[in-house]
Parts: sequence; C-alpha cells; structure tokens
Amino acid sequence: MREATVEYLQEEGRARGARPRVKAVLYPFDLDYGLAEGSGGFDNTEYGGEAGKLAVEEGYYISGAWEGPVMQAHTANLNRVIPNWVDRAGYMETAVKLRSAAEYGGVSEASYQTLTAGEEYDLERYFQVKVEFAESIRAWAVDEEGDADSFTAYAVDQAPDSGYESYASDGEFPGYVEGLEFEGQMQLPESEIIGPGEIAVNMALDFSDMQAGANSLEMDNRSKQWIPGGGNFYLQELAWFRKFIKLYHGFELPNGTVEWQLLYSGKLMKISNMGHSWEGRHSAVLETSDLIMESLQKKIGVPDADGTRRPFMRGYYRDKTELASTAEAYCDEPEKTGTGSATLVIVDDRKYSGEIDIVYLIEAETTGEIGVATVKWSKDGGQTWEKTGIETVGAAEPLTLENGLEIYWSSGAGDDFVAGDQWQIAAHATVYHYMVYGAPFQAITGVYLNDEEVTGKVAASAETGEITVIGKSGTVAARVVKDDTRHPVDIIEDILGEVGLSDYIDAEMFGLAKSETMAYNIGVKFEDEPAATAIQAIVGACLYEFWVDFGKIKIRAYLGEN
Repeated sequence: MREATVEYLQEEGRARGARPRVKAVLYPFDLDYGLAEGSGGFDNTEYGGEAGKLAVEEGYYISGAWEGPVMQAHTANLNRVIPNWVDRAGYMETAVKLRSAAEYGGVSEASYQTLTAGEEYDLERYFQVKVEFAESIRAWAVDEEGDADSFTAYAVDQAPDSGYESYASDGEFPGYVEGLEFEGQMQLPESEIIGPGEIAVNMALDFSDMQAGANSLEMDNRSKQWIPGGGNFYLQELAWFRKFIKLYHGFELPNGTVEWQLLYSGKLMKISNMGHSWEGRHSAVLETSDLIMESLQKKIGVPDADGTRRPFMRGYYRDKTELASTAEAYCDEPEKTGTGSATLVIVDDRKYSGEIDIVYLIEAETTGEIGVATVKWSKDGGQTWEKTGIETVGAAEPLTLENGLEIYWSSGAGDDFVAGDQWQIAAHATVYHYMVYGAPFQAITGVYLNDEEVTGKVAASAETGEITVIGKSGTVAARVVKDDTRHPVDIIEDILGEVGLSDYIDAEMFGLAKSETMAYNIGVKFEDEPAATAIQAIVGACLYEFWVDFGKIKIRAYLGEN
C-alpha cells in the first residue's frame, strides 16, 4: 500500500485542474572526488594506498584532515549524491563534508555540509569533499605517569584480585576511513521527457508464476544526449549500460511543493529508436526491465571462489551426499607371542572385505611343523573360537579365515609351532568419507544407507558436514537441521536478502501472509540457482501469490475459495 498525504490524495482525486508531474532518475554514477596520492591538501593524513582509504599519519596526532580538489560532474543533471564509507577511527570523531556550486568559482564561497553515510544530498555541477579527524579519546599509553591526562589509555589494579583491567577506545590505530565513495544520481530534465511510457503490473497466472512490469521511457534527443560516444552523451562512463532508473509520479500541491510517489525501479537494458534527422523525431527510448525481477535472476547457493559448494539451506532437509574419498581396507602387521619359529604372513591385507574392524586371534593347539601342527582362531579375544583343529599351511595353499583374509606360515629353525603360540591380526574395514554440503549445521539427525537408516558404523560432523561410513558403500543421504528458519515466508525473505532486495519487501503483507499460515513448516535447499527459481518453487508448493507493485515485493496466502 502506498503512503500519501491527504493533499496528494485530494489532487489525485480531482476530476480536473490537477497538476501531475513526472520524474525520472538514473543511477548510479561513480563520482571521482579526487582522493589520490598527492591530490588535495593533506594535514596529518595520507592516502591509504587503495581507492577510498584515507588514514591519519603515524604518530601522536590529535587531529587531521584532507581537503580534495574542486571536481566537476560531467553534466549539470547529475544533481543528487549518496556518500558511503566505513569508519575505522574509533578513538577519533570523523566528519565527511561536501560543498558544491553551479560555477567553479562559487565552490570556495559555499559552506561545507556534514554528511551521513547512506543519506541523499543535493549536488551542484562543481563540488569539493573534505574529511576531518578530531580526537575524542586517546588510544595509546604514555611512558611516564606524569604525562598522562584524562584522554590517555590506562589500567586499573583489580586488587585484591590479581591483574589489571585496561581501558581504551574501539577502532584501529592510526585511525582511517575506507570505502569512501560518492554515488551520483541524475534527475533527467522533466522538459525532456516526451513520454513516460506504461508500467504494466500483472498478477501471477498460477502459484508458481511471478510477474512484474517493464517500461519504455521516451526522451528528447535534440542535443544527442542519448547517442553513445557523443560529446553530449548523458552516460559518460565506459560501462554506461550498467544503470538503473526510478520513475516517480507526483502532484503539485496547493502550497507549491511537489509530492512524489515511486512507481517503478528498472534496469537499463538498451537505448533504442534513436531518431535525429531533418524534420524527423529527435528522440530516444530508454528500455528497462523491472529492477526487482532482474535482481531475482541473481543466483543463490553459489560456490566459494575456491569451488567449495555452499548451497542455500533452511530448516530441516534430507539431502544426498557425495563420496569425497575412500580409505582402503588394510591389516596391521601380525603380532606374535610364543617360542615357535614360524612366521605368519598375510597374503594381501587389502583383500579384507569385512564391514567392521576386527582383531583376529590365531593360537597353536599343538606343537610341530607346518602341515602337522593345528591352530584355532577367534575374533573376540579367545572368549569363543570360530574354528578349531585347523591344519597349518604354507604359501602354496593359504588358509582363508573370513572376509577375504588369507594367511600362511613360513618355517624357521627348530619347532615351527609350540602349543600356545599366538598371533594377533588387526583388520581395518574400508572407510568411506561422504560430504553433505551446506555446513555448518545445527545437527545431523539421521544417516541413510541405500534408503535404510543406519545408526552403527557411521559418524557425522554437523560442523563440517562430513559423514564417515565404515565397511559398506552405497547411496548415502543425511537428514540435517540447518537452522530454525522453517516458515516459507521467512525463507522467502532470506532469499530476497541474499540478492539485495530486503528494502523492497512489503513488510505488512509479508507479516499478514505469515500470520495466516503459521502452521506451515518446510525445509529447502537451493544450489547455484536464480533466486526467482527458488521463490517460484516455494510459492508453488505452499500456494502463495507473489508479485511486484510500485517498487514493492508483495505476497499473499491462498486460503481457499471464498
């Protein structure tokens, strides 16, 4: 719902005599304000070595400043500016200031205006930026107690407890600002708007469809303002096509002011239908698509720069895993106790196919040579015996215990076997390492091997998403808990936040849709998919209508036919 004053609504309701207005704003324009090595006047400050960084010089300075050169916007229509920066000078007060004038000589006569990051300000053709640092608290200590004053960092003895508690300010030393930038915005002359074009707003055709408008803004082109490369081209930047447009409708109120309503935000797609000929139409059309819908084409759940998968997940979800690595089965060297001379040999320790780790015990029952003496074997430390009276063998005819584990003996000096001789073989099963991507998780509450839940022989790390399965491979899935965000409306809000659209949400409608469907709980996973595709899947499954109207994202729950 649009908010408007009573006066605006009165003008809108007039049958005749209303004075409608239209405003079009193009943005962003990266304004060069002159911060560079040796540019402008530095007072106890220095260029930080990267774009937008200004630092106080090393040393005990209680103030500093930088005043940039007078700069010129490439067109007088670039008449609005939004500053942004990050303050890292916690022990100092930082002030970013701006002054501007229509003529170069008028800048020095203008007064500086102190700016707030993210706010919008008027801008004239010529402008100048100033940054000031002023100490509010010192963030260093002194060598001599007598040099301390009320601003010096200090420590307090915590007696009778041991140690000291120290005090200083936040921020870094020496202080600096970074990311200082000025985004210019161009208000197109209203007299040059030939036709504002139509803005079509369509409702969804079904619950998995999303609709939004587009616009074709016809502009005057008599001065070749819209011919790329021309001297009067309004978009004097290399990436001129990376621009957005806001369209406002307004009314002149009885008090002489104009009240504006934002109707549409779009991304400039192309400049078309340019006419500039004798007795022809001197115009150009700025074709835009809805900014919100363009932003919804950004992908969510994209991999990290190093290729690590980072799917977008919320709530509870059962997800397939991916085999990351395999640790092959093996056996430790046999350990012998006893006086017989025979040596036990494992034919191939990699052939062990057991699904668990087992320590096998082989014990000589009788004294004698290979082929005469007998043995027995156990896999519980001799508490029970799997088989007894087994004739000992050499390399020609190996003895198979179980699970592919084959052994034989080689003779030595004296009796090969003495009753009571023992050998222990620690056999280790193959270990399969799987990954369920999207960690860290609150918990991994279940692991499934070939669609059957398993509790033994598996280990799962909620922190890393690694799942270890011992002895048996197959299709592995995991039931994970990503977080407590399970309501579809909350998840849609998170998706919109991922692509920078939080400010466009109609909070009232989103709150109403959630309150009407409080019992809804879902879990989702989207990987390297457009945000629009993800939202379509949710609204289609949960029966919500989703659309864009007057620059706001709206949602409504379907509760059945009236």
